[in-house]
Amino acid sequence: MPPALLDAFKNETGIEVTYLGYDNSEEAISQLQQGAQYDLLIVSYQFIPELIHNGTIAPINRAHIPNLRNLSATFRDLAFNPGERYSVIYQWGITGLLVRTDLLTRPIKRWSDLWDPALDGKILLWPIPRDTINVLLKSLGYSINTTDTDQLATALARAPALAQRVGWVDSEVATATRYLVSGEYAVALAWAYDAHDAMQQDERITFVIPEDGTFIWLDSFVIPTTSPNPKLAEQFINFFLRPDMSALVTNELAIATANEASWSLVKSELLADTSIFPSNAILERAELEVPLDPATQELHHEIWRVFTLTRS
Repeated sequence: MPPALLDAFKNETGIEVTYLGYDNSEEAISQLQQGAQYDLLIVSYQFIPELIHNGTIAPINRAHIPNLRNLSATFRDLAFNPGERYSVIYQWGITGLLVRTDLLTRPIKRWSDLWDPALDGKILLWPIPRDTINVLLKSLGYSINTTDTDQLATALARAPALAQRVGWVDSEVATATRYLVSGEYAVALAWAYDAHDAMQQDERITFVIPEDGTFIWLDSFVIPTTSPNPKLAEQFINFFLRPDMSALVTNELAIATANEASWSLVKSELLADTSIFPSNAILERAELEVPLDPATQELHHEIWRVFTLTRS
C-alpha cells in the first residue's frame, strides 16, 4: 500500500494508520486466529467464504461506505461476497509469465511449454501454495479449480518433477525482476506490477499471458470481528474508494483498480497496458479461483507437501 495513501488519510482526518505487511494471506489469517488485533485486513478473496463461515470477519455497514457506488458493476455482487456484505475489493489483476526472450530456444505460448527440457533450472516460482499448484495444473492442461480426483492424482505424481526444475523467489523480495535481469532465470511467475517493473528495467523481458488462459486474483478489505475500530475501518475503505485515492494507488503500484470512477484519473499508459487492465478477450479465457471443498483442499495440501519436500 503506498505511503502516500496513508499520508493523505492522516492529513485529512488527523488519524495515523499503522500499516503492517505480511508475505501471504495465510500468514495474516493465522496471526488473527492467534489473537492479533487488526482494525482492517487485506486478504485474497478465496479465503473470504471460510472467514465468513467461521465468524472471523464482520459484516460491513454499507451506510458508512457511500463510495461503494464507484465500483464497476463487474466487481459487484460476486459469488464469494454477495451484496458486498463482508468485503470490498482493494485491487485485482491477472497472472502471467515474465520471460527473458533472448534466453529461450523457442517462445513460450502455453503453460505446458514450461515442461520444455531446455528450461530445467530456469523457471522461478513464488513459495505460495495455491499459485504453485495453479501453475502445475495449468501446465497439465487442467483447470485451476479442478475437483477431478484423477487429474489431482496426476498432478500429485508430476509435482516432484516440476519441483526439481524450478527455483523460489526469496520471500523478502518484492518482485522477480532482478532474477531475470541477471540471467539467473529465464521465466518467472509474475503479476502486473512485476511486469511493469521488469520491462522498465530490461527491454529483453516481456510479459506473456499464455494462450490457454490465465487466472485472476483479487485482494479485498475485510473487517475482523475482533476489530477495535470497525467504524474507523469503514471510514478508511470509503476514503480509498474516492476516485482520486484509488487512482493514486493504481498510478503508484501499477495494479488495476475496480473503482470505475477513478479510471479517468489513471495514467493513460497504465490503462492501455493489457497486463494491468486486461482486454475482454484475455478475461474470457481467464479463471477465477474458487474456494476448495475439504476433499480437494486435502489433495492440495498433499501436492504442496510433496512439492516442498522435493525441493528441501
